[in-house]
Amino acid sequence: MMPRRLLPPFTALWGRDHGRKRNEFGAYSIRVISFNFKKTNIGCFQQLLRQHHQDASDCRRLPRMTIERASRLFRTVDNEGSALTSHDLSRHCYNLASFGENQLQLNAYAKLLSLDEILEQANKSDERFRNGCPKSLLDGIPVTIKANIAVGKWWEMPNACSRILTHKGGSAIDATTCIDEVYESDIAQKLLKDCGAVLIGITNMDEFGMGSLGINNGLHHSSGHALREDQQYEKKCSPTYNPLPWIHRISMMTSGTKPTAGGDDYVLQQIRISTPDNPHCIEDEKDLKNLIEEVQYWTRGYSSAEETEHAKSSTKSSTTSPLLSPGGSSSGAAVATAHGSSLLSIGTDTGGSLRLPSAWTGTVGFKPSYGTWSRYGVVSYASSLDTVGFIAGSMECAKIAWDCLRDNSVRSTKTNEWNGRVCRDPTARIYHNHNDRALQSTPRPRSESDSKPLENICIGIPTSFSLEECPPFISRAWSIGAHHLQNVGGATLVSIPDSKVSSEWVKLSCAAYYVLACAEASSNLSRYDGVRYGLDLDLDVDEDIPTFDANVKRKYPALSEMNLLEERISATRILGFGDEVQRRVLAGTSVLSSDRFHSHYEAAAIVRARLSRSLESVLRTSTMEYNDERVIDDSGCEKVDVMLVPTALSFPCVLNPLHDDDSMAEGMDSTMAFANDVMTIPISLGGFPSVSVPLFQTPFGDDRKFGLKEGFDGSDIASLQVFGHRGSEDIVLKVASLLDADLHPTVS
Repeated sequence: MMPRRLLPPFTALWGRDHGRKRNEFGAYSIRVISFNFKKTNIGCFQQLLRQHHQDASDCRRLPRMTIERASRLFRTVDNEGSALTSHDLSRHCYNLASFGENQLQLNAYAKLLSLDEILEQANKSDERFRNGCPKSLLDGIPVTIKANIAVGKWWEMPNACSRILTHKGGSAIDATTCIDEVYESDIAQKLLKDCGAVLIGITNMDEFGMGSLGINNGLHHSSGHALREDQQYEKKCSPTYNPLPWIHRISMMTSGTKPTAGGDDYVLQQIRISTPDNPHCIEDEKDLKNLIEEVQYWTRGYSSAEETEHAKSSTKSSTTSPLLSPGGSSSGAAVATAHGSSLLSIGTDTGGSLRLPSAWTGTVGFKPSYGTWSRYGVVSYASSLDTVGFIAGSMECAKIAWDCLRDNSVRSTKTNEWNGRVCRDPTARIYHNHNDRALQSTPRPRSESDSKPLENICIGIPTSFSLEECPPFISRAWSIGAHHLQNVGGATLVSIPDSKVSSEWVKLSCAAYYVLACAEASSNLSRYDGVRYGLDLDLDVDEDIPTFDANVKRKYPALSEMNLLEERISATRILGFGDEVQRRVLAGTSVLSSDRFHSHYEAAAIVRARLSRSLESVLRTSTMEYNDERVIDDSGCEKVDVMLVPTALSFPCVLNPLHDDDSMAEGMDSTMAFANDVMTIPISLGGFPSVSVPLFQTPFGDDRKFGLKEGFDGSDIASLQVFGHRGSEDIVLKVASLLDADLHPTVS
């Protein structure tokens, strides 16, 4: 039985009502269009593919260090020693991070470790390489971790970029005053201690993971330092910016020095001569100065005295602002990886928090099955949806990270061990039977006649995800990607009809997600009351604490009935929580109330269960299915190994830092922003593994000059996501790797 109605604020997910009528469930109509691959003209497809490769060759990008290249160079020894050391690479990444924060104003980091702290870790890694005992392929690799994950001694307590988990000065709460030992998450211990990675810093995020644009940061910070005194209680915050417009601009500046077929020598030279003021090795000082002036003009509205008139004249006629949203909530993780200051960024994905930013920044976002990695040490938002994952620069990097971080130990059902230690997260591996997982992660065996990498792999194209609101550019990318997997990879494309995965459940998934997520957030965040956790306020001493005057109390009589404890709790949460967090907590409290629980929360739970079951019904799960070439269910529909859908139906929006928070994103309000995750939410509700791959980026063509007047506007980024049944991470990564290797332009 279809639920009759969901909470109104979360059903209007497609923006303002432009004359469209609501359907019987209270939601705006989302129209589904036909998407028949069998009738596509193959000659037309090949022509599009050739044009894509031509466009991609025109796209200049900065050389990107990858995990595979760094690991190989660490192990390459010549007469002078290793070709590359973790010390040199970590110093270069620190220079990039410092330049990005101080010059490009990217705001990717909540805290950037000092150079001494970074090199201390790198030197230990180099010592292990000299002794011939590196811990893993991630040993010595510069990485970052999201601000809602505890990292032990490098950052005392995770603050999730919320003021309520910080001192009034903006610094993190000192763990030594709260607990007897350093608070460290399981994933941080696995990454930094077991694998030997080098931590560069803590990345910014939307407060508590609530947001999809990177503008809901609850802290007004500057590279992790304390706030200025006049900003300590200021509500307005600095957004995180997409680095791609500036990366393409810098690439044009260095195009004269970059070899046409870049290799290790060029990358090593860039690392060795890198400086904090010029890590990209821009030779012309005038170009570097103009770049910084333009950044200041757009982010702050002014430039230095001697260049003010020039900057204004060169940008006034600009039709496109270079300040684009990187997506959220893992905005800092995506920006750090795209800019190159981090080769791997650990984060969390609730409804698309890793995949949407990766789609908007041209990186790879990976969300494994729910419960794959322990959530111990992760600040809770929606406990049944929060999943630890990562953002990497390429699919090769993602595969290396997955192989290093995956849990290869056999789980004991009696002790619930995780990698030899007692698991501190009761939900870890909840969806996994270890013996079944090994089978699900292994594709059917290939025969000797198989000549293509995806032979005997069935890829589903669900018609319920073919929405009329999908832009033509993304539809074209979806078509090209699917046919590439078929023609080059040898995969079999299977259309999943609406009768198997209903479009009605997909339409309602976004509304159901926000009902469930807000309800869980209301419960999880109730602990931050200033008594048990949160800001320690003194109503008698602190003058900046919000209070309710007599007029407000007369308007709302309930306020006058509060005692001192209730007033303190109210003041703590008003001051500590940002606007978006307050909205979602209030909405979650509403749906959990006695008069709305059955009509809203239970209805959303039904949508989640029905959608998950419908997706499970078309995905291969059992051992017997993997031994058959084709598996047909009772209704005659062929089952598939993975499915392929777009990651996002929207493009990065322009940010205006001089506007208020509600109008900072041009053309998108807080309600419209909910729809950014419409393609990722159905996968998160089912706990399925998914990886987002950037298909191609063509910011300018033959008849366009790059520049701020007609530059990169984000409307030419398209990413696809591959997802499968729980535990099928290996197959998902294998399919996505073919898209990344052959269609995404290789960085030279």
